[in-house]
Amino acid sequence: MIQKLALSLLLLANALASSAEELPVEYFFKNYEFSQVSLSPDGKHLAAIAPVGDSRNLVVVDRATMKPLAVTSLTKRDVASYQWASNERLLFSVEEDGNESFALNAVNIDGSKPRVLTKASKGIQLIPRYTRMVDRLKEDDRHVIVTSNDRKAQFPDLYRMDIYTGRKKRLTSNPGNITGWGMDWDHKVRVAMRQVVASDKSDASSELLYRETEDAPWKVLATSHLGQENTEYAGFSADNKTLYISSAVGRDRQAVYTLDPATGKKELVFGHDEVDVGTPSFSPSDHRPLGIGYITDKPHMHYLDTKFGSIQKALDKALPDTLNRLTSLTDDEKTAVVVATSDKTPGTYYLLETEPKLKLTYLAQIADRIKPELMADMKPIRYKARDGLLIHGYLTLPKGAEGKPVPLIIHPHGGPYGIRDNWGWNPEVQFLANRGYAVLQMNYRGSGGYGNKFHVNAWQQWGLQMQDDISDAVKWAIKEGIADPKRVCIYGASYGGYATMAGLTMTPDLYKCGINYVGVVDLDMLEEWDTRHDQEGGITAWFHRAIGDPDNPKDQARMEKTSPINLLTNLDDPLFIIHGRRDPRVEIAQAEHLMSKLNSLGKPYIKLIKKKEGHGFRREANKLELYKMMDKFLKKNL
Repeated sequence: MIQKLALSLLLLANALASSAEELPVEYFFKNYEFSQVSLSPDGKHLAAIAPVGDSRNLVVVDRATMKPLAVTSLTKRDVASYQWASNERLLFSVEEDGNESFALNAVNIDGSKPRVLTKASKGIQLIPRYTRMVDRLKEDDRHVIVTSNDRKAQFPDLYRMDIYTGRKKRLTSNPGNITGWGMDWDHKVRVAMRQVVASDKSDASSELLYRETEDAPWKVLATSHLGQENTEYAGFSADNKTLYISSAVGRDRQAVYTLDPATGKKELVFGHDEVDVGTPSFSPSDHRPLGIGYITDKPHMHYLDTKFGSIQKALDKALPDTLNRLTSLTDDEKTAVVVATSDKTPGTYYLLETEPKLKLTYLAQIADRIKPELMADMKPIRYKARDGLLIHGYLTLPKGAEGKPVPLIIHPHGGPYGIRDNWGWNPEVQFLANRGYAVLQMNYRGSGGYGNKFHVNAWQQWGLQMQDDISDAVKWAIKEGIADPKRVCIYGASYGGYATMAGLTMTPDLYKCGINYVGVVDLDMLEEWDTRHDQEGGITAWFHRAIGDPDNPKDQARMEKTSPINLLTNLDDPLFIIHGRRDPRVEIAQAEHLMSKLNSLGKPYIKLIKKKEGHGFRREANKLELYKMMDKFLKKNL
């Protein structure tokens, strides 16, 4: 009996080891069983996005019976997101084949009275048309407040919308320079963010406007110029008398303050010496501020409310191996949804009852197939760039690789500005680690969360210091004995795709291959696409300051020098090009221009171009095809 048990355990261990060596692509990239789980305002129902057939649909669960009901039946598109408009009705968004324009739909919790409230636009625009709910009216089950840019793409209006018919009544008329609105807790529009563009488009400042009542004149509370420490609206106090603002003025990193509009007095609520902090979350019952999130090496929450601070401590004690976040809260604060995640699991949903005493109940795994014991550790790292700047990042080693050099995937994130890589579940990283590759992600200069100077010092540094930060990550990994210097590949999307092409053409000796996913290759073409969609000059002013102005000879020379399309004679490494034809951010013309130039030079490449995808593939079948091709490409070339 003992011998049989030992044999069984050995077979199991071998099976797990084999699985850890190479799990199917589907293991990582099939649609999740459940995502975006949330509670109705009264707590009687749960909703989630779940696969029904080949599409992601909206599912509602009656908590009295815990029986799920699919309330949508999409077959060719997916539900992208949803919100509770009332206890009886949900709003949900459906994308128009990759162009990032979303139709807004509504349906009752029993699947009745489905309605398309606003249609998605068919065209491809840098700023797609949208209608989004910004405020649920507790006292009115038939209407919500929405923001919509259907009149002017960059400058939205506010409307009161009937969630059964889609009829809208405009609450504010945008004069053509307001980029965002703020309402107090009585749904009165009392804050606005106004864009002011210099006549020569050398600057586009943002003004924080405030008014005492909806009949009072606007006054300017703060002005933020391009490249300077900025101030943004973050909410009202419960009594509607004080503003919460996010500001980096005088401290470089964003912090949260209260601001008395009458006196201009500003008081610090919370800030961090090393990183920017987020904006407050508020109680749905009495509007008191609950907490402020921030990310160092890992995500954290600074609680302003003692009740929820105590709840968080109890959660972390009960679930010590995960990051535990409250993602949905009922109006009476008695019930919440908790998601517990880590670098090795997409997460588990729990139901938390806060009264009469804390009670935690398991709901569902986001992806039950993912076994944490088969996944790799993602570890925060730091290294210094060649100019001494400290760069933060994350290293994921394949299981069993400690102490020996392994093939390395350098994986720069997109953006580039204001975006950062974080610690946590990343299916791409785990897939690559499962194939035996180390994965190094770096928050190069310009990445978000590290303050204004770190951001602005990266302006006009595409292909220069920003690229040096990535090259220095390769050299650090080799020096530390992590990477096999002869087996390094670079893979990135969007700006990461640009960094891929820059790496392959500017420092070809560092890399063995590259994967360019919806990446930029021609900065002049990017400027033309972005400014073509500019309405009042703000996009143009930002682009010319942050990236470059083709009409400035110095800028134009730099942009030509750092556009990979002009350096393709240096390309000697295998290349995989991935793009969606309906990409609104990096137009398909970038990929077509690249492939045409490669063809004329006789440079080989492989490609995956999808007709009904955009800036990153969303459809399950296309994602599976992409990563199977990536798998073969890396096995052949790395």
